[in-house]
Amino acid sequence: TNPAMLRSPLLLLAVAGVCNAFAPSSLASVRLPTQRATSLRTAPVMQASESADITRRNLLAATAGLALGGVTFSAPVIAEGGNTATMKIKTAEGVEGDVTIQLYPDLAPKTVERFVFCAKEGLYDGTAFHRVAHFLKKSVLVGGDPFTKEEKYCYKDIKDKETCSDGLGYGPDGFFTSRVKQSRDDSKKTRATWDKGGPSKWRKDGLSQLKLEPEFGKIPHERGVISMRRFNAPESAGSQFIICLSDMTAEMDGNYAAFGKITSGLEVLDKIVGTETWKSPSPLIFTRDDKKPEATWGAWDQPVSRQGIEKVIIS
Repeated sequence: TNPAMLRSPLLLLAVAGVCNAFAPSSLASVRLPTQRATSLRTAPVMQASESADITRRNLLAATAGLALGGVTFSAPVIAEGGNTATMKIKTAEGVEGDVTIQLYPDLAPKTVERFVFCAKEGLYDGTAFHRVAHFLKKSVLVGGDPFTKEEKYCYKDIKDKETCSDGLGYGPDGFFTSRVKQSRDDSKKTRATWDKGGPSKWRKDGLSQLKLEPEFGKIPHERGVISMRRFNAPESAGSQFIICLSDMTAEMDGNYAAFGKITSGLEVLDKIVGTETWKSPSPLIFTRDDKKPEATWGAWDQPVSRQGIEKVIIS
């Protein structure tokens, strides 16, 4: 067969593909963002336009490949799943249900990657919200600490030494002794480790060997937003997260990496807010890197009864 005879039809196909890619009807559906999206309301638009742009570039590349070589075809790149998290909640009082979270890897890719990693490694399975915090009319939930598991949990510290929690922070009955309840099967020693847990090689302080690049200011901390909890250093986030049950933009925007928003099941978490709490080892501080005053909430935010996170599923 004469190669020149094959090349002409392929060249015509290439030209047709280019023309079709830039036809007015096709271009009308493509929106090129002029700046980085900073709001959840703009994120879906940006994601859709970026996907359309990627598809168009792949089409041009594939057409050019046909024209030049006649044997190479590059299929469009399609993003894989994994942008939705389902948090299965079950409390000692009988509150139970699923909380669905839309993740935003386009706005906070490294933070989403860390959260997904922790979920797939099982760090969140069998944990509990260890802070149910209130201040005036505002509320947040703090979770993601693997030391809150009721079973033994071990991790390797920065010296590669294995450190373990024995579990049973609440014990089989699901609560610890407070003003109104008496329990004898819980471990106060385990509860002393809460707020300090995370992945292997991580610590709260600057000695941590596992750091997370800050992705602050991309998503406003509105009601329903989930954000990675950080400590003194901007890159100090581990596995712990904060769920905003109120507007927390004044306390957290620009200093915390929000990475998703609850799309269903927020009413399940609202039921946790009224649970009885006891004194935590320290107040809840919303750390800032600017010169503005840090919001500091009282230490009475440790739930007396277990507010369990049975599992976090990424899909």
